[in-house]
Amino acid sequence: MNPSDAMHAAGVNTANSGFERALRHVAAPAVISAARVVTRLTTRGVHVAWFDAWNSTLDQALDVLPAIPGCDRDLYRELTQPTSIRKRHALATENGRPTALISLRRRRRYWEPVAYQSLSGVIAPASSQAALGRALHALGVEVRVEAGLDMSVMELNPRSHWSPDNYRIDLQGDYEARWSRNHRSNVRRARKRCDEFMRLRIDDVDDLEWCCTQWVRMWEGTDAEEIVAAEDRRRFWRAFMKRQGADSPIQFHTLHLLHGDRRTAGIVLMCKDGIALGQCIVRDPEYDRFWVGVRMLEASIQWAASAGHRHFDLGSGQGYKQSWGEPVAGRYGVIFRPRAVSALYRLGLL
Repeated sequence: MNPSDAMHAAGVNTANSGFERALRHVAAPAVISAARVVTRLTTRGVHVAWFDAWNSTLDQALDVLPAIPGCDRDLYRELTQPTSIRKRHALATENGRPTALISLRRRRRYWEPVAYQSLSGVIAPASSQAALGRALHALGVEVRVEAGLDMSVMELNPRSHWSPDNYRIDLQGDYEARWSRNHRSNVRRARKRCDEFMRLRIDDVDDLEWCCTQWVRMWEGTDAEEIVAAEDRRRFWRAFMKRQGADSPIQFHTLHLLHGDRRTAGIVLMCKDGIALGQCIVRDPEYDRFWVGVRMLEASIQWAASAGHRHFDLGSGQGYKQSWGEPVAGRYGVIFRPRAVSALYRLGLL
């Protein structure tokens, strides 16, 4: 019986009692601290050193570890720099040699890799997939990656995982034929409303700034706390776009719909392996009557097809994506968490 059930059985009104709040306030931090200690004692062969700020020791370790494919070490360092959101860096070594360097950004109840929301599919630099898994389990803290990982993450033996449907458009087929009649009608209506006085602009450096700022305005104040990544997105994408070339295996592009010189909607795309992924899709609410969001998304899909990409990936969630693409499985979210912390969730203390 958990504490809440026990109090109900004793006739205690937990809704009005401060006991549960006090228990949560005292017990949860104590158990989390104990979990870190126990993890260090029970994890064999892996030593983890924590740092609150990036330093020369971490620089040297990063230079030893393999670079993330498509993202050189200097670009990855952009994600490790301080922002207004707390970060910590965990250097894992085995037999005195660096095996993983896991930089984390704080969310309300857990940590997430600094690459999350900026460089899809990446957790951290590591000497091997197996070494990364050992390091994650040796941290003693809860780490979540909400989405975007491929099936290889299962080799890391996460505490829990899920695989929501991703919505994807096959750009090599007649994708419009798969849309419902109502959706095709809405797309035509948006095209008619916008094309008479709006134009499309691609890869203007200032457009990235507007897109990131608008994204924060759209999502600030939500429980999901997605905007903790805002500063990292802006810095990393700006640096990446300045250095990428036509043959770069990963590329970022911006597309914006303009009314004169005013931006009405925009998108940041991450393009890799023939897939254009919509990373940041925003619009100016003052132009909603023109359906600029619909027109922006259609223009992005058309651009991706003309650039030779095979698929346009909308990601998971949000109902509007079902109107555009077909559900595709095989993308994962995961949690790495000490057993003691899992117990706190079961007891309702987290």
